[in-house]
Amino acid sequence: MASASLVRAPLTEQYRPRKWEDVVGQDKVISRIRALAKRDALTGRAFWLSGQSGTGKTTIARLIAQEVADEFMIEEVGATSLTVPALIELEKASALSGWGDKTGRAFIVNEAHGLRKDVIRQFLVVLERIPAHVVWVFTTTCEGQDSLFENYSDGSPLLSRCLDFPLARRGLAEAFAKRAQEIAQQEGLDGRALKDYLRLVQDHKNNFRAVI
Repeated sequence: MASASLVRAPLTEQYRPRKWEDVVGQDKVISRIRALAKRDALTGRAFWLSGQSGTGKTTIARLIAQEVADEFMIEEVGATSLTVPALIELEKASALSGWGDKTGRAFIVNEAHGLRKDVIRQFLVVLERIPAHVVWVFTTTCEGQDSLFENYSDGSPLLSRCLDFPLARRGLAEAFAKRAQEIAQQEGLDGRALKDYLRLVQDHKNNFRAVI
């Protein structure tokens, strides 16, 4: 049986961007976020990241979190499993500053389209009183967001409490193909031409995770 230390993480995690410069295909969103970071304006607010599957939502959410909080002060939760009591506990925890090199705290809510109505109602309160050292980041697919807000004729009160960052859906193929080719070459997998990777990206509808 192989030692756990010898088991390699999936390629999707090995090559997940660890800094802003490594994110591909989302230049406009990254530029906006980094401009806020330079002004120390990431905390005290919530971000809403929406996009197609495999276009960088979770990666960008984690990079936002890393700007303000040390790793052990970042908490990720799945929307479908989040309850009102659990959210109340998270808010209580957020009242305390982080400790370590950074004093912030970050909370990431993945697949936010799975939020229950009672949890959304509680979030309307939570997001009105975010501490100055805290950032909340929500991620959702475009289709999930449409479904979540379909009953709101004048926009969602939840979304209105967040900075809305829709990820690019077009113009991704070439950037993703080049990055996939680089990863394949680093792994010694093949020497295919870029056009083959373009076709692969197109076959997977710009889902970079599926491509890898």
